[in-house]
Amino acid sequence: MAQSIEYDDKNLQRLFAELEPKRRMQALKGGFRREANKVRKTAINNLRSSISSNKDLEKGVRAIVFKRAAGFRVTVGTKKAGKNGKGEAGFHTNRQGLKKPVLIWAEDGTAERETKPKQGTRRRASREREAHRTGKMRRYGFMAQTLNGVRDTVTQDIRDMVTENVTKIAEKYGCK
Repeated sequence: MAQSIEYDDKNLQRLFAELEPKRRMQALKGGFRREANKVRKTAINNLRSSISSNKDLEKGVRAIVFKRAAGFRVTVGTKKAGKNGKGEAGFHTNRQGLKKPVLIWAEDGTAERETKPKQGTRRRASREREAHRTGKMRRYGFMAQTLNGVRDTVTQDIRDMVTENVTKIAEKYGCK
């Protein structure tokens, strides 16, 4: 004999209908933002286990809640510094002091690369610089690992977070 679970959301729908439109959006976005931050923390933990990371790299894992649509995206990227020189995220400083977007390369890896031979000079052939390999970066796949880890639970968690947020905002603004 199969058991069925019934979910009665009439109370939630009533609270949601009583809220003004701005508060409805606030409740939905708050739930999505909280779940996005949970997924972001999972991605950062996967990053830490695959690469020896630091705070600068971890800031490159970003959670974005969509403005017009319902949903969110957790992505790797970089963010340039503002006019005051602050706000930079997702860069690694190499041995030459240059900032490089390592997270973008670490997710998918890079192809094998090599230099081009020095051509077009009137030097003797023995002094021309030979082409040599400069290497590749292996694929770490920490975002794919995060996707596989949270795929099954994220929908239920979003539902719970949004429900919790709607009731909290309804209490705050006097809806019964």
